[in-house]
Order: sequence, then structure tokens, then C-alpha cells
Amino acid sequence: MEHGVNESYAVPVGYTEHVPPPDLAPWVACFWTALSVAAPAPGAVHRVLPDGCVDIILGFGRAGEPDGELTTAIGVGPMTKPIFVREPGPRLRVAVRFKPGRAYAALGIPAGEIVDENVPYSALSLDAAAEMDALSVHTSDAERLGALIALVRRRLLTAPAVPTSVRAAVKRIVVAQGNLRIASLASEIGITRQQLARHFSTHVGVTPKMLARVMRTHAVLARMDSARAAYPRAVDWSGIANELGYYDQPHLIDDFKELTGSTPWRFFHAPGPTP
Repeated sequence: MEHGVNESYAVPVGYTEHVPPPDLAPWVACFWTALSVAAPAPGAVHRVLPDGCVDIILGFGRAGEPDGELTTAIGVGPMTKPIFVREPGPRLRVAVRFKPGRAYAALGIPAGEIVDENVPYSALSLDAAAEMDALSVHTSDAERLGALIALVRRRLLTAPAVPTSVRAAVKRIVVAQGNLRIASLASEIGITRQQLARHFSTHVGVTPKMLARVMRTHAVLARMDSARAAYPRAVDWSGIANELGYYDQPHLIDDFKELTGSTPWRFFHAPGPTP
């Protein structure tokens, strides 16, 4: 069901992505911060779309306050549907987004157990209390980001290895933007379909088919952005459907709506990019 037209789907003001250090780049898509400098408008909401990733998010203080203590620490599991985050939230969010296929290594629990779920950080670490206490001593936003980077680096030192089959399958899906034959993927990388399914359940969370659908939806979003810049009044939906391997335009519309909570036409005119 779509949300009301008076709601805002824009990325919150103050949202910034930070490139990970080189040693973390194989694991981390980005670190990100979201700073609320004032109380949001009534009914403000932003849309977060499935992207095949998992996040660890820390929240400090309340919106509109000059500062604040650590109040929230959660892991966000892989998503198969959009979520709508209503404000006000913390004054500052400091987070890490792990690449597809790194969920088990990042969170320490089988990714399939937390699909479309948030879990407290205490469930992700035996030393959670000490780690959060260490983060709480930092008072500047830059120091908090640096402390999270250091925490992620320590976590990954003992992270379980990601099977070669998972890395190869995820790479093929991402490079193809989801436009490939999932039925033949396992044999192409040299394992059985059952093995691939088990590995994805542990390390990715979603199935290969769902990850392909997510990547293809993001490819649609990218083409919508290009069309918005070049042709602000129209989009060649049939052409996009054909290019990305959908059966037809209705297939694109149905898949897009399930994964974003909006029809393509409405999203094009009231976009909600994902933080």
C-alpha cells in the first residue's frame, strides 16, 4: 500500500556517505552519517529500499538537541521490502553498510534468520556492553565515526570467511544488474543449487532470485534518474523493461511496486532515494 501524498520521501538533510578505508573496502559499501539539525516537519518520513546490504546503526541524542548520548545500537538485516522511517529520530546516526554477501561476516549470525528484521547490537557481540561504553566516551561526530570504523575493523579480524561460491554468485548478479538466468547460476560457478541456496541463506540472507530482483530494481532507479535529467516529462518504461530483461512493462511495474512500495510512475514524480 502506498503512503499519503503529504509525506516526504526525500533523503534526510544531513545524510552523508563516507568511503571506507582501503582495508575495509572489500567488506564495506560505505559508512554513513545522518545529522538532524532541527526537528523535522510533522509526518516526515523517508523510504529505505532493499539493496542486498546489512547495516549496523548507532543513534546519538534527539533531533533538535545540541548533542546526546548513545541511545540506539542495532543491526539491520537484509530486506525484501521497503521500510518507512518516521522522524524525529536521533540527532545523529552513525552507521556502516556492508556489501551484499558479507552479512554473516558482518553481523555474526546467519543472515537468513534476520531478514526484514532489526536486532539489538547486544545480540551481535559477546562484548557489546564494553564496545558501546567505549563508543560513548566520544563526544564529537567525527570521533564517533572514527570509533565505529575502528570497531568494524576489529569485528572483521575474526569474521568467518565468505565462501568463494558466494562471492562469485553475488558478483555475477551485481554486474548483470540482476538480468541473468538464476536457474543456471549454481552450475556456472561449480556447485549445486542446494549448496548455493544454503550459502545464500547464511551469508546473504535473501535468495539469489531475490538479490537479482533487488539489483534489477536499482537498475530501474538509475535509468529513471537519467531519464529525469534528460526527459523530465516522460520515461520509456517499455524500453527499460526490455533492456533489463523483464517479461514486459506490467512485470516491471509489479516487481518495482513490491520492492519499493510505489508504482514506477509515482516514484518518478516523487522519488525517495535510499539512505
